[in-house]
Amino acid sequence: MSIEIPRKRRKQIKKLKGKTATLLGEQRKVLEHANAILAEARGHAADAARKDLAPRVQNAIDNGLRPAVATGVHAATSAAQSASHRFQSEVVPGLISTAGSVLSVGDLAKDPRVQKIVQEAQKRGGKFLKQAPVPQKKGIGFGGVALIVVGVVAVAGAAYAAYQTLRADDDLWVADDADNAGKPAA
Repeated sequence: MSIEIPRKRRKQIKKLKGKTATLLGEQRKVLEHANAILAEARGHAADAARKDLAPRVQNAIDNGLRPAVATGVHAATSAAQSASHRFQSEVVPGLISTAGSVLSVGDLAKDPRVQKIVQEAQKRGGKFLKQAPVPQKKGIGFGGVALIVVGVVAVAGAAYAAYQTLRADDDLWVADDADNAGKPAA
């Protein structure tokens, strides 16, 4: 069973179909034209980025970022070398001198002539003093303490060097010559 549409209505529908097809064709042309314009704009933007933006970014990296990083690395290296030199020139000689004094006293006590003098003094003094029992060693002794002190000083020196390397110091940064070129000297 089909529905009968009046002739007038059929003409209107046919007319609307034609207008719709025309409108769709026009819209396709507009979209094609817009796509062509966007493609051209994309090409211009890429060209502008290549010619204008890339040199500016490269200039900022070459004249701003690289010198700042190089200065920071140089400052950190210099601080670490300074701390190392100071440790080697001030702390190590003092420790070596102290260790040498301790070793020389130990060598002196082992000398046979000194031992002979001590034995003579014990024989003669034995008449007046009772010989005290020799205490047994307990603990780590002087050598162990000295090694601990040397280890603590070495760790402190390394920590100081790391602190000097990693601290933020405004004096370490060097101003760009380009920033100071336009300013009169004070």
